[in-house]
Amino acid sequence: MRKINKDSPLASFTDFKDKNPGADWNIDFSKPGCAGHPTYLETRATILISEQDCFCGYSEIPIEDERDCHIDHFRKRNMFPEHTFNWDNLVAACNDEDFGAKYKDNKSGIKKPDYAGFFNPVVDSVQDYFYYNERGEIEPHPTLSDPVLQAKVQKTIEVFNLQDRSLVNRRKTVIEQIKAYTGLTKEEIFDALKFGGFPSLIQQYTSV
Repeated sequence: MRKINKDSPLASFTDFKDKNPGADWNIDFSKPGCAGHPTYLETRATILISEQDCFCGYSEIPIEDERDCHIDHFRKRNMFPEHTFNWDNLVAACNDEDFGAKYKDNKSGIKKPDYAGFFNPVVDSVQDYFYYNERGEIEPHPTLSDPVLQAKVQKTIEVFNLQDRSLVNRRKTVIEQIKAYTGLTKEEIFDALKFGGFPSLIQQYTSV
């Protein structure tokens, strides 16, 4: 996971929100065929491409087709309805049920008070707190001595299931690729692999 630098909301998004103060996200905005759906599609594409460089905001796997992702509400709508149309609460996330946004929403069992205990990639420089070992697993960064921050790392991993075996295996493969590029500079390795996913991992192992 890495920090997401949010831009200003799209003018069309702000216009829809202002003109539809009681809008339902599903019925009025994201559902195909509804009046807001074109703005939803534009919003999804903008967040994915312009803000997240075509990576899932939680798992960092690449998303080549925007139809393979959805707009996640970091703060769940049923717990924080006031943030439904808050641009800074919107993250483009992959559709996998076993990790990431859908795992957070459907399987993690988080409650409203739990949000204080894990990181928000829109707010926190999360890449500074995580470390990828050579097995592809995520753990608290070795320089992280604060037990509160260590606990937040572990809770973030748990909420998004970032130790899912498929993610661990994919990250391990990237690490092995980095090690195999013995004849390249760190900058060349980063450029060769940066579109394959896990940019914070690549940055850690190449120090770029």
